[in-house]
Amino acid sequence: MHFALLYANNYLRDEPLLVTVGDDLVGELQPGCQVLFSPVNNTRRSVIGYVTEITDPPQPNQPEGIITDILNSGKPVLTPITLQLSIWIADYYMTHPIEAINAILPAPLKTKVSETVELTDFQLTAGNNRKVVSTSLRKEILKLLQQRKKLTVKQLENQLGKQNLYRTLIEMERGGLVTLKKAFKVAKPKTKTAYRFRQPYMQQELLRAPRQAAAVKQLHALETSWGFPEQLGITTGIARELVKKGIFEPIKVETGTEFSTEFSESKKTIKHLTDSQQRVLNSLLSGFRSGSFATYLLHGITGSGKTIIYIELLKEVLSAGKTAIVLVPEISLTPQTASRFRQYFGNDIQILHSAMNNQEKYNAWQKLRSGKAKIALGARSTVFAPLQNVGAIIVDEEHDMAYKQDRTPRYNGRDTAVMRAKLEGALCVLGSATPSFESFYNAKSKKYSLLTLPERVDGATMPSIKLIPMRENRKVSFSISEVLYEEIKKRLERNEQVILLQNRRGFAGSLLCLDCGEIPTCKHCNIPMVYHAATRQLRCHYCGHTVFYLEQCPHCSSANILYKSSGTERIEEELHKLFPEEKILRMDVDTTGVKGAHAMILNDFHEKKARILLGTQMVAKGLDFPDVTLVGVLMADIGLNIPDFRAGERLFALLMQVAGRAGRSKIPGEVYLQTYNTDNDVFSFLLRGSYEKYYHLDMQARKALQYPPYAKLVSCEFSSTEEDIAQKASEEFAEALKPHLHSATFLVLGPAPAGIARIRGRYRYQVLLKLPGKKISADFLKKMRYSLMSKYSRNNLSITIDVDPQSMM
Repeated sequence: MHFALLYANNYLRDEPLLVTVGDDLVGELQPGCQVLFSPVNNTRRSVIGYVTEITDPPQPNQPEGIITDILNSGKPVLTPITLQLSIWIADYYMTHPIEAINAILPAPLKTKVSETVELTDFQLTAGNNRKVVSTSLRKEILKLLQQRKKLTVKQLENQLGKQNLYRTLIEMERGGLVTLKKAFKVAKPKTKTAYRFRQPYMQQELLRAPRQAAAVKQLHALETSWGFPEQLGITTGIARELVKKGIFEPIKVETGTEFSTEFSESKKTIKHLTDSQQRVLNSLLSGFRSGSFATYLLHGITGSGKTIIYIELLKEVLSAGKTAIVLVPEISLTPQTASRFRQYFGNDIQILHSAMNNQEKYNAWQKLRSGKAKIALGARSTVFAPLQNVGAIIVDEEHDMAYKQDRTPRYNGRDTAVMRAKLEGALCVLGSATPSFESFYNAKSKKYSLLTLPERVDGATMPSIKLIPMRENRKVSFSISEVLYEEIKKRLERNEQVILLQNRRGFAGSLLCLDCGEIPTCKHCNIPMVYHAATRQLRCHYCGHTVFYLEQCPHCSSANILYKSSGTERIEEELHKLFPEEKILRMDVDTTGVKGAHAMILNDFHEKKARILLGTQMVAKGLDFPDVTLVGVLMADIGLNIPDFRAGERLFALLMQVAGRAGRSKIPGEVYLQTYNTDNDVFSFLLRGSYEKYYHLDMQARKALQYPPYAKLVSCEFSSTEEDIAQKASEEFAEALKPHLHSATFLVLGPAPAGIARIRGRYRYQVLLKLPGKKISADFLKKMRYSLMSKYSRNNLSITIDVDPQSMM
């Protein structure tokens, strides 16, 4: 008898299960295989598991079940490298190995997909030496198929049992007896009712219906031939009235988070690299050709030509017969980035993104695993692409906090990329105009090799940055100063383009009743709700709770309401009034819900169908439009005063990134920052364009207060629907740490309510560990977690351990 170790779904434990393997399976079983496993106490139950090791002789423990079949045609779904990577993730981020494995594999592989089995046209010949296992089972399968022609694997399981069934079907398919077809349950695309013109109308028809007339005018102004009620500024009821009059007709429009990568722009011809680019490329090629692991931090200012260096490096990687992974932080960057890489690599590149349906994800995964595609490009989880023989991993905009997973396992895609490169013996390149301070510290301390690109390409210069003190300047609207308005006007007169950043969506950040002082807050989170004028809703941006808003105080019914602060929706309205002839493109979560919206907005801006692009931080990263000569930041203070030691670093990076969208060709660019807090260090260093000087200033405070990179942080969050339980559990946890306390080893902050003390109806308490010295035992923390969660299981207690947290809230 043979034995194997595996991790199985629904078995949340740190140690693998010991299981038996039949003689008929042991020859095909490999580490990384996905198998069906039946527990010893319930042999009729089948659980998906992942083999980590085939062990013989048996371990001292008793087997906990038996492997009944091997899935995916016997081919491992985890490569030796991704298997090692899953164990590292489980250990470093203090989670269960099965949770790490499930993070690595795409959704279609983690569930048994529906498969159909059909007879093929075949003839039995005496000379057929093809081995097909389990002859009696084969005969039973053929007998059933002759009766029914087509059956699902599940139907065969019900009649013949699970033992060896899948493996026998695979052998029969190889022998030409049957055909197996995978069928994924692809959810129907989400649709939403929109309205378009049915026929021309007489203006006098709507003289007594001003809101209907306004909706008709708004639909005329839209780029698309249709519009949703919220885009037209009306309710569904008013839209239906226009349908009754024969002016509008309803249509179904596909919505969702999907986007099209079909962004197109002409291929840039690079005649020669600058001296700095050539120097950086030579260093990377030398590192790659050495054949050993190394991490490079590429600190290149915006517009310095980092992308062409990535492309030239990847050409060398592919010519050496190796594969590569390219990570970008956000889905909004993928259309333009994908377009540029596809121009050079064609079908050798496979785009991965979360909006793919199961069939698309499965096909992309198989294309990468089979080697038909050599480069995987996408966001955070692309680091787990099933490529063999990886030669290089590139992490673009490595400073971006989007690389941190916000659910278990809470891995950082950038740090995981460095570890995968180490396991692969590959080159890892971290690129950014504003590297994270931890990465820059690693480069300064020689853990990474530092490469710099200090100037822009094609003779372009860095834009000048100017502050607009909002207390001292006249406004032309609630959000826009006279100075910024005049600058926008100049650019439009010269037929140049403008990007405006407001890192807050919606219409107003919060509402205040001037009669009774009421501020509408979310009943689940106790934080102010954001007003969205298009849908006439108050919306919580943390849990999604919405309330219909009647433009009066929900407490005293007063209409005397102050709309505090501005979101992108309000600023779009102001821009329409200031520049009535201009088309305004808005890019935020609310406008990119329609399929293909990201690419559609970028294409329209690239083709100059619009000259003003307004958006949240989506517009700050990676976009390259040569006619943009002005960038305006409507409220540059946003995020500066939150209780997070990285607040200044993040704001500095965001503003430097968005500033870099201006002046990327020979026309000089300018950046105007509207701010109330002009004396803050962030702005003084921004005006000088001095990243490194600001880094050194911030490092002094971090060193004194023992924050990263001078100490490792571990955040432990306790949440429950009962506040006293969350508080009590956090106090018991902190008390249990006391025997292990030593000031030189680690510090404990808390327990205390989290920065946002309640989200989705759950009260949150935090304990923060600072580890300036040696690591704390992961086993110790996990055992305390399991013990407390077991003790308070009836109270719905949840404990989350977050290693290297990116948010202190």
